Amino acid sequence: MFAPLKAAVQADVDRQVGWAKGEARRQARYAVLIGILAGAGALASVGAGVVGLIALHSWLATKTGPFVAHGIIGLGLLLLALVLFGLVFVRRPPRLAARPPLQLLRTTAALGALGSGNVYRGGVTNGKQTLNLAADTLRHGSRSALLGTLALAFVVGLIASRKL
Repeated sequence: MFAPLKAAVQADVDRQVGWAKGEARRQARYAVLIGILAGAGALASVGAGVVGLIALHSWLATKTGPFVAHGIIGLGLLLLALVLFGLVFVRRPPRLAARPPLQLLRTTAALGALGSGNVYRGGVTNGKQTLNLAADTLRHGSRSALLGTLALAFVVGLIASRKL
């Protein structure tokens, strides 16, 4: 008797666990990507500092020629570091995807509605109120009220179809 209910609960739990695992994987991939970009930026800035100092030393030592290349390489690495750090600070973490709805709650609400004893006793004035009354009866009405409402709808439908 409880096997279908247990299977439904297990399916819902499995869907929620699957969603949580997927979100954890996405967040972990984002953290790894940011770590790699930050590490590469840090290495590039260290390289830029080293090459820049070597170039400055060489330029100051000789004041001519081939050592200007060291400065260009150092400037290029510094530019690379700035671009990589810019990417780290510009990228936004991914938003959480919407959690899948619990399927069991819908059927539980419908089953729970059959057991409650609320019955509406009053006049109906418009269609919106009728819709609210039908939804209320479905959610909170007793089994006899629900069956009575369905029987009344069936009879009204038969009468309306005969007249058309």
